[in-house]
Amino acid sequence: MVTSVDVARHLGLSQSTVSRALRGHPSVAPATKARILSVARELGYVPDAAARMMVTRRTHAVGVVVADLTSPIYPVIVESLQNRLLERGYRMVLIRDPDISPDPEAVDVLDSATVDGMIFVSARESSAAVRRVLERGTPVVLLSRDDTTVEVEAVLADDRRAGEIVVAHLEGLGHKSIGVLTTLRDRSNGRDREDGFRAAMERRGLQVREDWIRHLRLTHEEGVRAALELLDTQDRPTAIYCVTDALAFAVLDAAAQLGISVPQQLSVVGFDDSGPARWAFINLTTVHQPIPEMSYLAVDRLAGRIEGEPPSETMKTVFPVHMQVRGTTGPPA
Repeated sequence: MVTSVDVARHLGLSQSTVSRALRGHPSVAPATKARILSVARELGYVPDAAARMMVTRRTHAVGVVVADLTSPIYPVIVESLQNRLLERGYRMVLIRDPDISPDPEAVDVLDSATVDGMIFVSARESSAAVRRVLERGTPVVLLSRDDTTVEVEAVLADDRRAGEIVVAHLEGLGHKSIGVLTTLRDRSNGRDREDGFRAAMERRGLQVREDWIRHLRLTHEEGVRAALELLDTQDRPTAIYCVTDALAFAVLDAAAQLGISVPQQLSVVGFDDSGPARWAFINLTTVHQPIPEMSYLAVDRLAGRIEGEPPSETMKTVFPVHMQVRGTTGPPA
């Protein structure tokens, strides 16, 4: 079996340098790390995870909890997390959020003998799963969600600010009748995006129509159904703000079914700036959040907790967002 000593001897480097590079430690220069990893692959080096765990008492694995990989933003998040975890010397273990999956005990499989820490991408307010993991002493970081009922680090987008940006854009085009498709209120990001919208409308003296605000589970089918209810009537909004791109795609689907042209008869705004939003035939106006940067910081914060660093002073890190104007918004007819 090829060991790190063999790799070091082959390269003429110290074993400690090779070991740090193989663990993804940031102290090794990128060029040196790349050369070490290349030679390790050529020689057939395979890390002995069991031996490493006996020495470090760590698994060098991190659990990532997500809600639904069918959402266009989740693959981007997962890829960003995995890339950064690999750079930091950790493997990723992916499971579905036990608060919504058929297996509510799934998170218990990822105990301290399986993972060193966990990143929740889909945590709900008062999440039983997050609370269980924290109570057993496993480090946790929340990404794109917050839970104010527990003390936990979170990496977030400026979801409330997004409401101001969206309303300013739509009002600037002449829209006053604006509907919202949003999440259930126990999802902090959807709740904050909705609350930011409400505050921005009220500051401008614009009416918030409660019958034009729909709280949904994040499926395409529910989004289409809610959009059809809003649009298949004479008394309908001239614009709809959707708190995810996936919901915006559902609105575009419903508009197409009803023969409503976008943006001539209806403006649609999403949130995420996911890959499909940029496709020419969709060309969605949406709020951009910096997913790779947020994901990298979530990994760095979690790795810090695992490796014994104190929590950040703020506990909550909020990234700025901005409007990406494309082809689904225009003046009302």
